[in-house]
Amino acid sequence: MCGRNTFCFWVISAVPFYCATWEHYFTNTLILPAVNGPTEGLMLIYMAHFFTAIVGAEWWAQAFGKSIPLLSWVPFINGISTSDVVLLLVVLFAVIPTITFK
Repeated sequence: MCGRNTFCFWVISAVPFYCATWEHYFTNTLILPAVNGPTEGLMLIYMAHFFTAIVGAEWWAQAFGKSIPLLSWVPFINGISTSDVVLLLVVLFAVIPTITFK
């Protein structure tokens, strides 16, 4: 139910893993901090799958203000689909910091 964003979700979940693997290939050491992209990223994917199994796949396609009524007062993201908002938040707060501070 993420439509055209399905591939984007796959890419942003794979980027931290491949960056860590690339570092291991060139330095021959794999140094991961306590909170890292490959491990925690996989756990987030598992939680998203379990959450989707509970609430249904249509939750991702509805407007963000409808899917999370507590945040319906936010003017810019109220009408955007939930999958687009989650995609943006994951890139901003998970992928970019993981790659930047690696």
